Amino acid sequence: MLRAAALPPEFSARDGLPNARAKALAGGQVRVAFLGGSITAANGWRVHTLEILRGVFPKAAFTEIYAAVSGTGSNYGAARLQRDVLRHKPDLLFVEFAVNDSGQRTDAIAAQMEGIVRQTWAASPGTDICFVYTLTINMLERIKAGEYPPSAAAMEKVAAHYCIPSVQFGVEVARRDEAGTLVFHAPSSVKADAAGNDAQGRLIFTRDKTHPTDAGHRIYAATLKRTLPPILETGRPGPHAIAAPLTADNWQRAQLVTIPDSAATAQAASAWRKLAPRDTVAAQAGSMAPPIWVAFTPGATAEFRFKGTRIGLIGLKGADNGKFRCFIDGQPVATDTLFDSFSTPGRHPLKPWFFQNMLSDSEHTVRIELLAEKINKAAIMKKAGVNVADPTPDAVTSAGAGTSAYDGHVLYLCGFLIVGEPVAAPVLTAPAP
Repeated sequence: MLRAAALPPEFSARDGLPNARAKALAGGQVRVAFLGGSITAANGWRVHTLEILRGVFPKAAFTEIYAAVSGTGSNYGAARLQRDVLRHKPDLLFVEFAVNDSGQRTDAIAAQMEGIVRQTWAASPGTDICFVYTLTINMLERIKAGEYPPSAAAMEKVAAHYCIPSVQFGVEVARRDEAGTLVFHAPSSVKADAAGNDAQGRLIFTRDKTHPTDAGHRIYAATLKRTLPPILETGRPGPHAIAAPLTADNWQRAQLVTIPDSAATAQAASAWRKLAPRDTVAAQAGSMAPPIWVAFTPGATAEFRFKGTRIGLIGLKGADNGKFRCFIDGQPVATDTLFDSFSTPGRHPLKPWFFQNMLSDSEHTVRIELLAEKINKAAIMKKAGVNVADPTPDAVTSAGAGTSAYDGHVLYLCGFLIVGEPVAAPVLTAPAP
């Protein structure tokens, strides 16, 4: 009992979810959005939450707005919020980024999450918001010590400032772990029974230290089932007032600028190609991907003018990624690649990239160029225990059938990510002949 008392609060009701509750009690249609990463993308706590809401409000019609993108955090979430969530006019928004934001600075997390809140209420003052905090094995001891992990703690500052309710899923996980009724991680070689328990009767929470099993997701859902009623009973319906900014550099102006068809001139066709929605690579990117362009000739560029303080891009990572250079106002500022140790053949998930430095809030020109310089992919993959020396036939990638997927050297580009406003539409070009 003493240890349980030391655990951090499982939830904070704050101003509750009064607008969603009022609409549900009236038997209306309630649109519920889920903005998050792979833990939200899974058919787990998200699906269970809708079931819980339907049970609490049987007369209401709940509609899901699916807005989960695996492997991405609140920076990309803030940039894609209008496209993926707000245009669908949600009544209730759940935000889940504590795990994917765990590698970021806490001040950056707060600025990004604040941007999500301020964008939402500027567009729809009646939309209720709830933050939920998932966890990895690296966060468990912090929760047992009675503290929120750094990413969740940064989000709590935003939640407290705007009186947004929040739920810490990790408290129940920590409680069961301490009681010996749960094991946080067990490899796939450890068999589980129909209830998701190991031979000792302990619930197996994850197989990879991050993503809950079906049984693990049921723990998350049980936490929501227990905490949602007091949250829903709190507060009075009405528009949410936007408080003074918590951080001056918050991401309220964040947005995603996609590549229009008009960006590609006849000259650009020799170096760029737009993927059809049914293209295999496009299908691998998933339903949340914006239109995808691929640069396949070194020297191909994408140029964009904007006014603002932050710049990045959204593309696809894959075994066939090449290296690119970023120029801002004519100066080379970064050389990078979307390729990483998880870039395996047959997978092309979305991946954001941001220039780390803040810019002056003025007009800028950014240019992204595909370089001829090759990446030492074998060395990168070796760290992940993957040998790429052997040919890996994969007709899906730019390398072509019968060749190694890692031989490809392209840039998949879906658009630019900014905190600011576009000045002109992006333009694609090919290298001079």
